[in-house]
Amino acid sequence: MIFSRKFSVAPAIGAVLFLWACGGLRTISKDGYRASLVYSTGERYQIAVRGEWGRVEGTVDGVPLVRIQRPDLKKTWQFRPSSKRILEESWGPTDEIVPGYPLEPRFDPQAYAGRFHGEILKIADAALGGHPCDRYQMDLPSGDRVTIWAARDFERLPMRIEHQRKKGEDAYEPASNVRLIDIRVGADPSLFEKPKGYKPVTSYEELRRLKS
Repeated sequence: MIFSRKFSVAPAIGAVLFLWACGGLRTISKDGYRASLVYSTGERYQIAVRGEWGRVEGTVDGVPLVRIQRPDLKKTWQFRPSSKRILEESWGPTDEIVPGYPLEPRFDPQAYAGRFHGEILKIADAALGGHPCDRYQMDLPSGDRVTIWAARDFERLPMRIEHQRKKGEDAYEPASNVRLIDIRVGADPSLFEKPKGYKPVTSYEELRRLKS
């Protein structure tokens, strides 16, 4: 039994050493990730994040629309694959690929609460989709309450943000519920490049009008 335990562990150790020799274990902070962002309304978007780079893709006005954010280049691109039209704009420090949802790992509760002038505290841990999560409760000046699930096995990446609207003295009603699902480690740098062969437009209104 002792020998069988030693030999059963050896392949796992060998696999880990092989991964380190090939550049290390893949992590979302180093290699990025891809996922689906799902709203309680049923809206669904494909997300890719790698460091400060971001990409979101979904159906808008009935046809696919892609947005890429590149803070290092101070650029954002929005384009429609069906019409081969692209809108290039300047990126600013307050721009977010998904407004209000922190898509980076290593969630900072105090920094997040500071954005909304809220008060935040850590509450009881919970599992979400099989992932052990740190949970935070943030109370907003309006009286609304926000609960954040940050997955420990994904470097404290926020997997769910639930917003409850204040209703009465001690009652709340659901306002929104946004989740990251199907998280896969790794996002190829090519996903965040400006696409070639697209015709530029000068406004989002023009991009929206030229669907195909």
